[in-house]
Amino acid sequence: MRFACLVVGCLPVLGQASEVSSVTKAPGEKVTLEIRQDSAPGRAPAALKWEVVFPAQLMEMEGDAPEAGRAATESGKTLQCTKLKPYSYACILSGGQNPTANGVIAIFHFKIRPTAEAGTTAFRIERGVATAMDSKVSTLNDTEATVIIHSQ
Repeated sequence: MRFACLVVGCLPVLGQASEVSSVTKAPGEKVTLEIRQDSAPGRAPAALKWEVVFPAQLMEMEGDAPEAGRAATESGKTLQCTKLKPYSYACILSGGQNPTANGVIAIFHFKIRPTAEAGTTAFRIERGVATAMDSKVSTLNDTEATVIIHSQ
């Protein structure tokens, strides 16, 4: 795990296991949520859809939208995320002729609010759906990553 990064293997396509990560930070510090896609050889999806739910009372997103990760851009995919509520985004990764490569597909940048109290909170990745190259649709398991906020 890289400094200030929270890596979530949140889109385990077609039976792959997800990893749950955690990071410890203080109010005012930045947290980067990297969303990965990992599939078995020959089973990579053509498109992915998911929602990110975060503790808006403790974290604020930096920038207007998340950015596409390296695996997404190298696969010729476009990432589109829409803010659903103050605490959630819906994202679709699609486009191009190639399946989605394994690796980081989306990167969210957050900052812990200065008023956040010490404690444990989580980012949740929910309602994931993968569409295979043959148009078969699979539902993905929800997952989460933990952020431990310590006092300064």
